[in-house]
Amino acid sequence: MNNETRLKLVIDNPFEGIMAIDEKGIVFFVNAFFLEILNSSEQAVVGRPVWDVVPNCRLYETVGQGYSIWGETLKIHAKELLVARFPLKVGGQVVGAMVKTLFPDQTVAKEIVHKLAQPAKTSFQQSLCTCRDIIGETVPMLYVKKLARRASRTSSTLLITGESGTGKEIIAQAIHTRSVRREAPFITVNCGAIPENLLESELFGYVDGAFTGAKKGGKPGKFELANGGTILLDEIGDMPLYMQVKLLRVLQEREVWRVGATSPTKLDVRVMASTNTDLKQLAKDKKFREDLYYRLNVLEINLPPLRERIADLPLLIEALICRINSKIGADAKAITPASLDILKSYSWPGNVRELENLLEQAINWSEEAIIDVQKIPMKPWELEVPSSARQAEQPFRNVVEQTERDLIISALQKTNGNKAMAARMLNIQRSVLYKKLERMNIAY
Repeated sequence: MNNETRLKLVIDNPFEGIMAIDEKGIVFFVNAFFLEILNSSEQAVVGRPVWDVVPNCRLYETVGQGYSIWGETLKIHAKELLVARFPLKVGGQVVGAMVKTLFPDQTVAKEIVHKLAQPAKTSFQQSLCTCRDIIGETVPMLYVKKLARRASRTSSTLLITGESGTGKEIIAQAIHTRSVRREAPFITVNCGAIPENLLESELFGYVDGAFTGAKKGGKPGKFELANGGTILLDEIGDMPLYMQVKLLRVLQEREVWRVGATSPTKLDVRVMASTNTDLKQLAKDKKFREDLYYRLNVLEINLPPLRERIADLPLLIEALICRINSKIGADAKAITPASLDILKSYSWPGNVRELENLLEQAINWSEEAIIDVQKIPMKPWELEVPSSARQAEQPFRNVVEQTERDLIISALQKTNGNKAMAARMLNIQRSVLYKKLERMNIAY
């Protein structure tokens, strides 16, 4: 059997329908399975516009969009098919598009969906993001996807960096669900949200009687709960220095000591960390351990801010509208062209998280399926300060920060350095005071 025959067997398999068009929408290929669905011959299909062959097929839209769509329903002669359509590219240029069936028919698809919807027979269940949730086709995001695929093939420690709201946890979850650890736990810990006095017991657990109020029988920490799987240390830059020492030991020894324990617990855990701060600069400023930084930064993925990938907005908006519809029971379809122009001109300081919030507001305020973002009460693009004005306001910011610094120092002097009392005097949380002291480099 020659290679040409083998290729024909692959293409004309009895389980998958394939049809392809050129950049003008003319069908240039169709396999036997798809011809059977169409109840037609190759001579009657090839060379004709796709909208004549399958009137309700959106394949030609893919040529203009330039990105893939998965899980769409296509109806042909009263038969519903679950399909994917994606562009055909040569040297980055779209030269056509292809549609393929994902299942032999919708009945099979529904059976598989039903089976997947059944509770898993494992003790650990959760819904995690996958690679499909990494939205974007711009050069920066394609590079992120490439790095994520590589990171999923290994268990090396991973550092995910990027501004707040760029989707660092989505990347971490997607890498986990693509890795060999996908059936094991994925545990997230927000290092900045746990009080310092509880952080060690939360991460490493404690034994029976370790301290007053300790749970009878002890309690496993987040690292033990993640055993066999992955732990994500979110906002790692907020971790206190004394805990950084303990974390470094965990990374080196691959074991944890519960609070009050007399022996360690061996672990097999992949460690990921994420941050929106510059850890390297923090290390230079002696606010983050340099040895821990290099332990965490074995692999690094940096997520670009939304303002650097504005071309991804249509894709993100489409995906986020679907998510919001499911969340609040809405039936939004898209946004108006004028709305898209407005969103493209905005700088998005809150990144994708801000975009999702804004779209949810717009959907709630709109009575139409096509959403007009101008209907939301607070329009952030109207409040945005032009870059020239930002430079002018810098001296004012400096005055405000100096005043804040003076107030903090004054409160600490009046309380003889008691930070808890100083925080109450300033009417702020103690954790907020600690962060301000660190940011302003106030040693007290």
